[in-house]
Amino acid sequence: MKVLITGATSGIGFDTGIKLIERGHFVYFTVHREEQIKTVVGHLKKLHLLDGASVFQLDITQEKDRKLIYDLEVDCLICNAAIGYGGSILDIPISSLEDNFQVNVFSNIKLIQMYCGHLFLKKKTGKVVVISSIAGIIPIPFLGSYCATKAALISLTTCLKKELKLITDDIKIKLIEPGIFNTGFNDVMIENREESSYFEDLEPTLTELEKSLFSLLGYNRTNSIVKKIIYAVESDSNRLIYSAPFLQKTIARIYSFFR
Repeated sequence: MKVLITGATSGIGFDTGIKLIERGHFVYFTVHREEQIKTVVGHLKKLHLLDGASVFQLDITQEKDRKLIYDLEVDCLICNAAIGYGGSILDIPISSLEDNFQVNVFSNIKLIQMYCGHLFLKKKTGKVVVISSIAGIIPIPFLGSYCATKAALISLTTCLKKELKLITDDIKIKLIEPGIFNTGFNDVMIENREESSYFEDLEPTLTELEKSLFSLLGYNRTNSIVKKIIYAVESDSNRLIYSAPFLQKTIARIYSFFR
């Protein structure tokens, strides 16, 4: 297959792309900024995998970039691009909350709409794999903005699958719910958290507690979730949700049952 991955500069997106190439697929690695192209190309060259890939800039918030998929033969779209803002709900600027939803929710849905429209106009078959998060199931204090966007993606993706099923079984919708992985993404959210006038005295303690929690629970290797994504990409089943690691997935299910 030909697979396009957004937000593929590093972490889960990049690791998934590598594994897909190794399994014989062609992968479009898309990055947010033009200068990131050189970095990804360099990594692919070192791994001798550049022949199985194409790397280019695709800012999902820009319509001109989203339209690039019309010029590509893409069998599977993996919506992985995301940003995160930290901070208390009482303090976070509404502009940051809006930006978080603009990237993680609205722009991803616009890309999916365009991709599915492309499929209906042409080959009428394909797959959409949406990367949400366990944070969309278990709200994490002081990361509420990010959690809310991922919860929205879970609901929207679930509805999309049910809607599409009424008109076709040939476009598969898959939802990925990764747990905590130490890719650096969570650290950025913590470091960039808005300073709080309400929780000022607790700031140092909260920061250390969050860092310790992510370090303790987080997995340094992405193998478990990458394996799930690969299965979702290659499978023709109607299964919707794929989660990992197992322990965090189990905790999320228990939480959902008792909340």
